[in-house]
Amino acid sequence: MTREEGTVSGDLDVTLDYSGQGLVRYRGTATWYTIGNLEDEQPRSWSSVQDLATAIENESGSRDSAGNVVPFEA
Repeated sequence: MTREEGTVSGDLDVTLDYSGQGLVRYRGTATWYTIGNLEDEQPRSWSSVQDLATAIENESGSRDSAGNVVPFEA
């Protein structure tokens, strides 16, 4: 889930900004979006891109009790 555009899915690249917040973009595009959260709280910071990528992979495909796909939030 991004702060600017809502949910983003598909082939994505991830990186960190200067403060350690996660950024995501569609592959082959130039625009990076900040990974946000549904509460619109300040996104968390990550110590490395690998930590962020691992967290995303661990949450990928998870569903809530109603069966809805849960977006990754930071």
